[in-house]
Amino acid sequence: MVILCAGLNNRGDKVIVKKNKKIEGVRDVVATMAIEDMYLSKDFVVELIKVAEGEKTSEQLRQEVISRYAG
Repeated sequence: MVILCAGLNNRGDKVIVKKNKKIEGVRDVVATMAIEDMYLSKDFVVELIKVAEGEKTSEQLRQEVISRYAG
C-alpha cells in the first residue's frame, strides 16, 4: 500500500513523500535494534529493503550474512 503525502521542507519547497508499509517495517526493525544499542549499517538496511520489496528472499540475505561473517 502506497500513500502519498505532501508537505513543505525546511526551505519551503513542496515535497511529496511516498509512504510504503513494507519500508515502514524496515524502519521499525532499525529503530528496535537501535533501542537495544545495536546499530545496522546503511548497506545492511539497503539489503533489508531489498527483502521487503521482494528483490531477494530473507533466506538469501541470511546466507549472505553467514558467508560474510562465518569463517
